[in-house]
Amino acid sequence: MSNASEEIRKKALQLFADGKVKKVLVTNRRLHFSVQGETDKHSVIFDKQKNEWSCDCKFFSLHHRTCSHIFASKLALKNG
Repeated sequence: MSNASEEIRKKALQLFADGKVKKVLVTNRRLHFSVQGETDKHSVIFDKQKNEWSCDCKFFSLHHRTCSHIFASKLALKNG
């Protein structure tokens, strides 16, 4: 989680605090979260076997780095 910028962390903390992160599905292989961002709802997936997070947002698609939606999902998982 240390690779997230301060701005991304602040956005993620706000998303989590506002209750905008929902765990929608748990399987043997994956955890699926739905995160209501500023304009769109995003799908965040944690692949248990690969130990990898992914998000369908533009930031993650372009940079392949932890976005606020992934960070918020990690907070939900840790505090869930």
